[in-house]
Amino acid sequence: MTKLLIPKIKYLLLFCGSFLLFSLPAQAANLDEEVNFFVDSEYDFNGRNQLTATLRAIGGTVYFYVDNEYYNQLNGTYKNGLREELEELADEFDNVIYPKLRASYGSEWSPGIDNDSRITVLISQLVNSAGGYINIYDAYPKSNIASSNQREIIYLNASNIFNPSNKTYLAHEFQHLITLYQKGILQGLEEEVWLNEARSEYAPTICGYDDVYNNSYLASRVGTFLDSPSDSLTEWKNEIPDYGVTNVFMHYLVAHYGKEILTRMTLNNQVGIASINQALSSLGYSETFSDVFANWTVASYLNNCNISSENKYCYLNNNLNYNNLHVDYSASYSGFPNLIVSRSSSIKDWTPYWYRFRQGGSILTNRDTLKLEFESLGDKSNFRVPYIVSGYNTPTTVKYFTLKDQKGTIYVPDFTSLDKSVVIMPFNQYKLGGFGSNESTALFSFTASSITEDEVIIVEEKEVAELPSYPEGSLLRAQGDYKVYIIKNNYKRWIQTAEIFNNYGHLSWDDIIDVNLNELAQYQEAWMIRADGDKRVYELNADGTKHWINMTAEQFTLTGHLWDMVYLVNDWERDFYTTGVDVMFE
Repeated sequence: MTKLLIPKIKYLLLFCGSFLLFSLPAQAANLDEEVNFFVDSEYDFNGRNQLTATLRAIGGTVYFYVDNEYYNQLNGTYKNGLREELEELADEFDNVIYPKLRASYGSEWSPGIDNDSRITVLISQLVNSAGGYINIYDAYPKSNIASSNQREIIYLNASNIFNPSNKTYLAHEFQHLITLYQKGILQGLEEEVWLNEARSEYAPTICGYDDVYNNSYLASRVGTFLDSPSDSLTEWKNEIPDYGVTNVFMHYLVAHYGKEILTRMTLNNQVGIASINQALSSLGYSETFSDVFANWTVASYLNNCNISSENKYCYLNNNLNYNNLHVDYSASYSGFPNLIVSRSSSIKDWTPYWYRFRQGGSILTNRDTLKLEFESLGDKSNFRVPYIVSGYNTPTTVKYFTLKDQKGTIYVPDFTSLDKSVVIMPFNQYKLGGFGSNESTALFSFTASSITEDEVIIVEEKEVAELPSYPEGSLLRAQGDYKVYIIKNNYKRWIQTAEIFNNYGHLSWDDIIDVNLNELAQYQEAWMIRADGDKRVYELNADGTKHWINMTAEQFTLTGHLWDMVYLVNDWERDFYTTGVDVMFE
């Protein structure tokens, strides 16, 4: 696999409130004019902090300046070729990169600090590991930052300028300029690096540069991901594996939730995981980032759209089919029923692993049930453990460990006799923001053994019967989440807004109990309400609409609705929701 050069972005360590929207008087730029630029010595091939460059091409939305030192090293043929290449790149930026990325992510600062609607691209020789970068100091006036170029500027590596990948790097960096404006300048926020990079990694796909998969930017990043699939999504060391994992995760997210999620997460007033959660909610989805991460982890292993009716466990991009993208297990264990596996390990937040347990052939034994025990340790543990069961004449299913106090056990019957395979994918979700380059780890352990059916029956029946012992009317919220649920028997109902919550005098914010996400998941979601004195039952959507279930009681039951799931509400809440189309019997 050819190793792509890594684009980089330089950040201030801390934003102190919003930027002062300061603009300079507009200055006309003409071809062949020379300008002195400050550059980052960390990225400059010769360690310079200043250089002189000449304007070599102008597009409708972009200037291309070329470092004189680099340009003067070229012979006449390459100098002519460079001008032609830049003119083509200017057309590409004007007609593809600029309009398409603005439509998906929003606008950059325009006309910006230089009061010029064109952005500047400076081409010079960078270190080999850098494809390009932006420097947010350039958004400040020189009176604040002496080394500011006072422009909306992208720095590109001259080593790529005669390569078709030049437009890919330009698209990547332009997204960073947009995020700088939308999060930093407008809102005084500092986007999480991993998510900023993830959006930039998706930019070439928006522009159509990955439509032909072979030798594409996407193909390279998939190769990077498959080489190091268990790299933390959120820890950012600015190393090659970081780009692979963020790239494929973003492709999964956008394919399943639409390009609009890019716009929502970029323009909202949150960063990182919180911005994705808010974007999902605003689009009417009940899933959270944790759900998406879990499904993506499963999809990266199975990549099979037939496993789930919602196509959750596959990549929907035709180029990311099973042949091109599926991970292998991180470790595999066989030798049952005589083997007992016990392993302890550590893991960083939001890191996928795949542990497989398989007999390797059908064996008749009375110890035909696989017992898998999972436990995590420490005060920074908040694990979810999805697992896959498949086997001969056995449909592939995806389930979750039920964890109580971060401990849980599952039993897989007919394990050896049907030669089943079980893959567990534990991941920690303790930290939700503020990620850096050296995140801490959490400890976990698992034990796998074969037992008889008699050994499991009593314990299994007891575990299935147990539910968290919260009384009816309790208010529960998953740790780190904002959604508050009210409990009734085995059901939970999301109270969609603070306004609704406050309209019930008996509800108090002080009574909300923060629980483990797996504990909350044991309750079944309920989305039906009925106002006291009103016989009409409504189905609620996450977009704040209500839909009358317009059918008889018999039809209600025949369609799988359960009366126990109907919550009684007051008239105010019923009327609070926007009325949508009726749910009819078909």
